Amino acid sequence: MATAMVPAWCAETVTGIVGENIAAQQRRATPLTITPEVSTVRARLLPAGPAPLASDGRLMSELAGVNYRVWVSSGRADMGVGLGALGHVVPPPFRRIEEPVALAGASPTLSVGLRYRVTSESAVYADASGAYGIGADPNANYLNTKVGMEWKPAKHGVGFERGAIGIHFDSGYRLSVKPRHGGLGLYLRGQF
Repeated sequence: MATAMVPAWCAETVTGIVGENIAAQQRRATPLTITPEVSTVRARLLPAGPAPLASDGRLMSELAGVNYRVWVSSGRADMGVGLGALGHVVPPPFRRIEEPVALAGASPTLSVGLRYRVTSESAVYADASGAYGIGADPNANYLNTKVGMEWKPAKHGVGFERGAIGIHFDSGYRLSVKPRHGGLGLYLRGQF
């Protein structure tokens, strides 16, 4: 019976090739990034039954709250999970805007979101959030879902810079108008 002898250098070569392939795959793998986000929520509630009343008898049909979400990103995809609070807005007396707003019957919320960046300027998303036991009714649930597409604004735009009104173009040039010696100065800046 004949046995085949495998040279010792063959095992080392295979180990080296496998090691190189693993290292190449690790270089290609996109690392996970974690990004925190704090957002506010403001919504008008259309209750199925009678809306809760403030202490002075006015309707509380508006909801407000805050949400803390952590986004985990890998490549073009993002997934977010968040916790927050949501409650009925107690209208200020005498309908004054400058008076502080109070929340009544705040409840904890849970939110989940998914985003996929189609291009560097656009993304599709789906969000869902919910709260249980909002207001005086312990069985009142609040569910909110959103599905859509978002676009980033164009890079050029109108803005204020160093006391001037200006436009920034995609080419890198900036055109600005600034008051100067009783008149207006028109400036065009760029690099070449």
